Amino acid sequence: MYLEFVKLNWHLFLALFAIIALLAFEPLRARRGGIRSVNADELPRVMRDENIVILDVSDAKEFAGSHIAKARNIPISRLDSDIQTINKFKSRPIVVCCRVGNRSAKAAGILKKNGFTNIRTLHGGMAAWTKENLPVES
Repeated sequence: MYLEFVKLNWHLFLALFAIIALLAFEPLRARRGGIRSVNADELPRVMRDENIVILDVSDAKEFAGSHIAKARNIPISRLDSDIQTINKFKSRPIVVCCRVGNRSAKAAGILKKNGFTNIRTLHGGMAAWTKENLPVES
């Protein structure tokens, strides 16, 4: 009875297995790329325990409005041309952030392409950081 049901609905089972495979292998794909994310509530501990560099790729106006203490600002639009200013940090962990997290993912790809290996993005960006009531500088 079950076998007949599977035979009649093989396409549904195929779709189910495909979805399960995608869900199961997504974390592995992200790690293989070398770019992980860190949550806002975890980042203060990471900042305390590791010698990290915070790279904020928001535009200058957003950065001036609020940013994480000791963050370095290179807007995403200038990251390719200004990469040499942070080359000295290739051996250190880097956490990339922006306002909500979209630009940081793109910036992490640029860093990876330029030889940076220990890259993380701030999941949810500065919006998540401020939502957790974590300190900012202006």
